[in-house]
Amino acid sequence: MVELFRQLLDWVSANPGWAYLVILLTAFAESLAVIGIIVPGVMIMLAAGALIATDDLRFWPACLSAVVGAIAGDGLSYWLGRHYRDHIGTSWPFRRYPGQLDRGIVFFQRYGAMSVIFGRFLGPSRAIIPLVAGILRMHPRRFLIANVFSALVWAPAYLAPGIVFVASLKLAAEAATRLAILLLMLVGLIWLSAWSVRLLFRLLSSRASSWVQALLHWADLHPNMGRIAQALADPSHPDAATLAALAAALLGATAVLGASISAMLIGPDNLILNRLALDLGQSLRSPLADNLMVILSRLGSPIVLGVLAIVVSGYLSWRQRTRDAYYWLAACGFFLLAMPALALLLRVPRPDLGLNLPWPWSFPSASVLGATLAYGFLAIIFSRDIRNSVRWLSYATAAIIILSIALARVYFGAEWLSDIIGSLALGLAWIAALGLAFRRHARHKEGWHGLMLITVISIGGSLALSSSSQQHADLERYSPHLPTLDITAAQWRDGDCGLFSEHREAPGYSERASFDLSYAGNLETFVKAMATQAWRPADMLAWNNVMKLLSPSLPLSDLPVIPHVQNGRHAAVTLVKNIEQGQRLVLRLWTSYCRIGQHTQVWLGSLGKLRKEDIAGLIALPLTSSDDDAARLIFDKDLAQLSALTINAGEPRLITTTNSGLLPR
Repeated sequence: MVELFRQLLDWVSANPGWAYLVILLTAFAESLAVIGIIVPGVMIMLAAGALIATDDLRFWPACLSAVVGAIAGDGLSYWLGRHYRDHIGTSWPFRRYPGQLDRGIVFFQRYGAMSVIFGRFLGPSRAIIPLVAGILRMHPRRFLIANVFSALVWAPAYLAPGIVFVASLKLAAEAATRLAILLLMLVGLIWLSAWSVRLLFRLLSSRASSWVQALLHWADLHPNMGRIAQALADPSHPDAATLAALAAALLGATAVLGASISAMLIGPDNLILNRLALDLGQSLRSPLADNLMVILSRLGSPIVLGVLAIVVSGYLSWRQRTRDAYYWLAACGFFLLAMPALALLLRVPRPDLGLNLPWPWSFPSASVLGATLAYGFLAIIFSRDIRNSVRWLSYATAAIIILSIALARVYFGAEWLSDIIGSLALGLAWIAALGLAFRRHARHKEGWHGLMLITVISIGGSLALSSSSQQHADLERYSPHLPTLDITAAQWRDGDCGLFSEHREAPGYSERASFDLSYAGNLETFVKAMATQAWRPADMLAWNNVMKLLSPSLPLSDLPVIPHVQNGRHAAVTLVKNIEQGQRLVLRLWTSYCRIGQHTQVWLGSLGKLRKEDIAGLIALPLTSSDDDAARLIFDKDLAQLSALTINAGEPRLITTTNSGLLPR
């Protein structure tokens, strides 16, 4: 696949004129009546945008080609509709599928000339609306204005995603390739959750009634064992005692299962799946991802879920929805009973990462279990009151939130994957039983708008307040605290401590690269010494300067430096030096896990040269080129001028303060 893409790039580079013609024909065919429905125009325009970002195509010629093709395609569709209006309805495919044309006519009659503009962005409708405009005799001048305006907006809008996608990949590769992987995993999780819930809902909703009737029939045949099933499925049966019995049975079964598993000598840390998930999560760690995952994990925190439980129960009581309030309290109350009881009974320890978490047990996961119960049962309440065609959205939203929390817990290594899955299953089992009783015993539908409003306000408000006050503290709690290794000066000089077997996460497509230097000493002393050779602390990329990346005219020296990540942490210091011809060198230092004599910290550093990558004349990225011999020569020359530092030239370079005595002068 990679080789095929490379061949495509080579062909486009050698034949740019043909590539622009392909873009023109794609835009033309996508806008043409009937044909536009089957042409994969979006994918081709996305690929064209990606080729623009890789500098294999130019933006303005590609955009002009798309505009011309779109105008011509819509224009031909309009002409066909105007001249063959009496025959189109009886021609294929509209003779067989008249609904498509009828929907286009209704849409055009509702929005008039604006439908030509809107229709270009509405999937299959874009190939029908111009035809309908011709059939209904829209004035040619009005159509031309709408056609040209919509094409001028459509072309850059459809090229932009490909440009932004490749630019984001380059930015992510510079900052940390693993961050891009994590974001793709999160997007994939959201899509998979929504798709799976919709598929399951459509599959199960058509069979639910027959299953309930079968459950009632089984209860009639087994009056003793069937009392629970009858209480859950029969609207006329009182259900309070049965729900309590079901909860006890569920707790007992889970405890027995957990005890039997714990009795075995296979601990959770010995399960291959758990180790793989833990290693994957730790390999994806980065400061930016940590901030995102802390927010996702906070959706299952006691503050957010506690406020949600109180607000929802108060609202339901105020609206005199007493029965709903009881069910809601039963869902939330199960957490207060099951979480401490099972945790203290089974005592499954968390992964040994040194996280500063208040509760030492991994099963059940408080965040995942609480979120499954709260968000899952809210979805059941909402699904009762909304129409069947969109009912799956409530379940999909809950699934996305719950699985995002689970992903965050795996990412941090807060619980074992098997315990997260078990917590999810435990919560699902309870709300499934509770939800069946709730839905079967519901007397009438209630309005959902008010409950939705206070739910969003509750979650959003508590999340915002807790994030503003606890973000830094939570980042500290989820930071692994690995033991520091004390080494001798001889071990540092000879590389016998395993320090230099560590590799840095290199930007670009290479997975790992060696460090260029190791410094032993006070970091402030090093920074002051390098300042005498015009090395200055870099202006790092942040929210207050990110707009500079949208100014390709700025010189490289004015662009912010993109942070690099090593072992989930940004560099402790990043220094830059401007050299001739607008070039720039960059030096990054990370703290290591080693120190000499309990007082002298050892730092690991990488050296590189920055280059400005101009993407389509719209975005400028300062990217790092590693393994640059010219950069090393300049760096070595600067070090030779420093009397405050002692250097041992080699691979990697060893640097320390002159008075430390760690290196011979």
